[in-house]
Amino acid sequence: MVFQDSRGLSKFLESVIAPGETVVVGLGSELRCDDGFGSYVASALSNIVSRYSQRECVEVVNAGTAPEAYLGILSSRRVVILVDAVLAQPNPPSLVVLRRDEIPSQGTSLSTHSLDLKLLLDLIEGEVYLVGTRPQCLELGLGVTEPVARAIKEVLKAFLEALKKLQCIKPV
Repeated sequence: MVFQDSRGLSKFLESVIAPGETVVVGLGSELRCDDGFGSYVASALSNIVSRYSQRECVEVVNAGTAPEAYLGILSSRRVVILVDAVLAQPNPPSLVVLRRDEIPSQGTSLSTHSLDLKLLLDLIEGEVYLVGTRPQCLELGLGVTEPVARAIKEVLKAFLEALKKLQCIKPV
């Protein structure tokens, strides 16, 4: 599924988040420009959830380039939402959601993950979705390009709207 902004993504997230049984996992390296997309989203979302949470609804993990370190959490949740840069998808500002069977082998961020993402997914029984955008720069460097910065804002906005509608967080 491809979304041009947060509205459609928010409705999708609202339909798949299972309060108390969902983990959002940011993937990627903040040292490789846009590859940090998932990590930046997870860091910001974690701060918001910890600050404005009304009830335990979602757990947010910034797994960076080592998602296998969180296998215990990932395998114990009914819904796993990965957030990562996705090479094979439309150019920004499009946001994409891939279901488990659509997630490419060798991860999504030029194999920066230390374990093939498909191998990790085989160990997770719950529903798995990947929210992503296409990176513009994967070279060594800090910060993200403007299109990916806009995508980060849209993804955060979508999560916030969905969590508000599910009464998981207070209005911010």
